[in-house]
Amino acid sequence: MPRLPILRPTCTGIVTRLCLSQTVILPNRLCAIRTMAGSAAVPLSATPKPGQTVEHDGKTYDTVREGLAYILIPPNTRTSVDPQANSSELPQNVFYNPIQQFNRDLSVLAIKAFGQDFVERSRVKHESRGEKLLAKKERKRVKKAGVERRGEGDELRTEEGAGLGQAEATLPNVQAGTGAVMDGKADNEDGADSSNLNDHAEQQTTTNTAPDKHRNGQQPRKPRFRILDALSATGLRALRYASEIPFATGITANDMDRNAVKSIRTNVEHNKLTDTITVNLGNAIGYMYQVAFPSANSHGPNHVNGKYDVIDLDPYGTAAPFIDAALQALNDGGLLCVTCTDSGVFASCGYSEKTYSLYGGMPIKGPHSHEGGLRLILHSIASTAAKYGLAIEPLLSLSIDFYVRVFVRVVKSAADVKFLAGKTMLVYGCDSGCGSWCAQMLGRNVRQTGKNDKRQENNPTFNFKHSIAQAPSSDRLCEHCGNKMHVAGPMWAGPLHNGAFVQTVLKDARAADEEVYKTKQRLEGMLDTTLEELVVFPEAETLWKTTDTGEGARLLSKTPPETVDTHPFFFIPSNLAKVIHCIAPPEAAVKGALRHAGYRATRSHCKPGSIKTDAPWPVIWEIMREWVRQKHPIREGALTETQAGWRIMQADRKSAPEANGDAEGDGVVDEHAKQSQQDPKRMKVVFDEALGRDKPGKRMVRYQQNPRENWGPMARAKGSG
Repeated sequence: MPRLPILRPTCTGIVTRLCLSQTVILPNRLCAIRTMAGSAAVPLSATPKPGQTVEHDGKTYDTVREGLAYILIPPNTRTSVDPQANSSELPQNVFYNPIQQFNRDLSVLAIKAFGQDFVERSRVKHESRGEKLLAKKERKRVKKAGVERRGEGDELRTEEGAGLGQAEATLPNVQAGTGAVMDGKADNEDGADSSNLNDHAEQQTTTNTAPDKHRNGQQPRKPRFRILDALSATGLRALRYASEIPFATGITANDMDRNAVKSIRTNVEHNKLTDTITVNLGNAIGYMYQVAFPSANSHGPNHVNGKYDVIDLDPYGTAAPFIDAALQALNDGGLLCVTCTDSGVFASCGYSEKTYSLYGGMPIKGPHSHEGGLRLILHSIASTAAKYGLAIEPLLSLSIDFYVRVFVRVVKSAADVKFLAGKTMLVYGCDSGCGSWCAQMLGRNVRQTGKNDKRQENNPTFNFKHSIAQAPSSDRLCEHCGNKMHVAGPMWAGPLHNGAFVQTVLKDARAADEEVYKTKQRLEGMLDTTLEELVVFPEAETLWKTTDTGEGARLLSKTPPETVDTHPFFFIPSNLAKVIHCIAPPEAAVKGALRHAGYRATRSHCKPGSIKTDAPWPVIWEIMREWVRQKHPIREGALTETQAGWRIMQADRKSAPEANGDAEGDGVVDEHAKQSQQDPKRMKVVFDEALGRDKPGKRMVRYQQNPRENWGPMARAKGSG
């Protein structure tokens, strides 16, 4: 073994021995040596393993595993946002953030759940089309056979007439008789040909029946399921989709940076997925428009639809510029996955002009601003899609850490697009006062109850009348505290999730391998919390059902297009306590009071300590006043007349001794509470913590816990090196 060079004192670390490899360390550059002791760099064609060193094209890479995929990154690449990080860490040439693994784990499970439904729908549609085609051919065959049988009867009668003519004919008429005989011969030939056609038709019917047997399970047809990773960077998402979604037939990884494309090709080759993943160098917007509108030379009998069934947009910042092109390049019924990391824009009023220019609406201020950002992004997608007769259905919409992630099903339906105005709202918010809000719908979708048309069976949207909503729904001053109301929106007013879809993803998350999905615990917690949000829908149990196809598979139900979330957003009891300067009530006590009064109450996935309920704001403030009166009175002089809490606490209860019983509950919902909902001041308020507590069960990680110091969105990649 050759003698190793002596290292300069400026190099960090102590290298005692390098086996099977030699490393040159430049004096003007501090480099950490990550070559494992006793291991050598392996070629790119070697089987991927976590932690191994790979040498390719004269460069050395470290191997990082996530899920079932492996990516190669240069040694000592910065993977944190620590402002005091060691200067020896190199800036990224291609963007990679390990904190986003939750996003990628969730995306794999969501696309897998959607893909199973999509593939099953394609199979059912293909079988239905095949059955209709066979039935049509059978009708033609029967009709043709009937015509031929009638032709054979006419043929026999013609032959009998020709025989009589020959017996009675004289010499001058022999030619005519001969002609009759010749005609009879021709008819016989036609009859023979017809019988051959019948045999051929039967043979063809038998041949066409063979694929039906394949459809019944002997050799099942594999539908196309193509995914586009439009902004791929390292290609990690595409690698995971190809490795972990078994029914994906083709995946395209696109990026406009040449270094990124080179990195993607290297990673694809190292993972041995060149048959599944196609790498493309190009602008994402231009590429998606090219897919949607191919050149005229590509059309013809052998033309293949190049649109995608799933398009994943995960940009650095906002996804607004890519939405239009992505909708165009998506197949009917496809899935659009969108990430936006510019929470300082969509969830903050600091750049409201930027929010409007990107998302077509004004942001909302308050603790619920992130849910408002979700609804702004969904409104942007819905309004863009509606221009082309496309309707959206949010399957899963989450506010996560410093970004949001939405999964939207896009369907070509002019009838469903008509409901968009009735699912769009403005929000009046008392952001400088008590924090309450009031929704103002832009349109109304009213079902016509007097009609009984058969067309209603085939088209559930037929009996709806669409009109303009009445305004305003709020005064310019808050009805609770008298402060100014500010407008936000327009934004999406429909459901944020599809209950059946969330249940499917949650089921898959619980069955997932924790070695593959490192964020499994948080996935279970957030999805379970998301499912609980839907409790505020009165028809939640019947709204989202699965349909059995008879083949052991179940189709996810579609959210009815007229469904509106009449109780958007949430409140945090501690924030309300700040308004009236009292001790904050426990979450269980507030939820217990709401449930005892006959309302629904649950938590929101957006923030810990939040409560999402179908109770109106007068009821919520009445409960807070009773908390002060029954439990923790505020000291005299804590509120002044200029503060928002002053006017809220001035509201007197009517017949307070009669309206309220003991403050201790028995865990039972008041069956007569709904009768007093019109007058909250006569409502019986019981802080029943036993009723407000969630049922004991498995402990879950429902909200993010700091995985490490200085975690976050990280800096943009340099794009060179």
